[in-house]
Amino acid sequence: MNILEKSYIITGPTASGKTSLAIKLAQHLNTEIICMDSMTLFKGMDIGTAKPTQHEQSIIKHHMLDILLPTEQSSVQLWLQGARKIAEELIGKGKSPIFVGGTPLYLKALIMGLFEIPEIPKHIRKELEEKFPQTNFADAYRLLSEIDPDSAKKIHPNDRRRIIRALEVWTGLGKTISSLQKQWEIKTDSFTNPDKIRCVWLQTIRQNLHQRIHIRTKQLLQKGWVDEVLSLRKKYPTLSKEASQAIGYSQISQFLDGLISFEKMEETINLATRQLAKKQETWLRHISGCTPLPFENNFHFWGFDIDIQSNILV
Repeated sequence: MNILEKSYIITGPTASGKTSLAIKLAQHLNTEIICMDSMTLFKGMDIGTAKPTQHEQSIIKHHMLDILLPTEQSSVQLWLQGARKIAEELIGKGKSPIFVGGTPLYLKALIMGLFEIPEIPKHIRKELEEKFPQTNFADAYRLLSEIDPDSAKKIHPNDRRRIIRALEVWTGLGKTISSLQKQWEIKTDSFTNPDKIRCVWLQTIRQNLHQRIHIRTKQLLQKGWVDEVLSLRKKYPTLSKEASQAIGYSQISQFLDGLISFEKMEETINLATRQLAKKQETWLRHISGCTPLPFENNFHFWGFDIDIQSNILV
């Protein structure tokens, strides 16, 4: 089943207004929402991830929320398998699923499928990790720069895990991971028809988006974000690698530990969120089949007229 031809996708940078628009569209179509966000997967991380509120969830059913504890690991594969299953069930009931979220890796996997590498003997990774220990792996990056300069440009010199992975692929398969990536993109582009994908990303003027981000940060803090982090710290002393990457939680922990002031905490949260938005926009510009939608004035898409001021579908 090609779920893309029967679904809608609304994406965009953080704080761009995806949730409110998606709820209006879901009401209009009498359908349900599948969340496409790597952080709203985790239970107990509600305020800081700007998860749809209980009221919003009571209006429209949301899927792929609260499916993991903050101590559990998440992955693109886990999300994609769950999201596809739900989409197929909704389509089977005659509904058009609406995918909503700003995690570009999830969006890319949804449109293009997963980039999978053939199995490599486990001893190769073990040997590489012994050869390039955590304390000294600069030589590993230099080697990667020689054999696969394209990957080296994309990987930070301190990202040992990804460096070792790229070397593992080269050693085990005799091919660079960047060449495999290019082959995969050519293959997937050949059967992905952008004209049949109903995907838009909300494009907001940079200054306006920054203002929205700052206002939302203030609102989330007023709603009890600090107390949420305090509760999480008591219940889960150690978060999983994925959960710990959620913006704001580390900054608030620094405030709780007396390392920074409240004002500095808010400032660093805003900075990290603006950086995330910029990264999301960069990703979205390079995902084929997803159309930028200026979310500043009234507009027409998918046969609907949108009044931005009241966020109404006509």
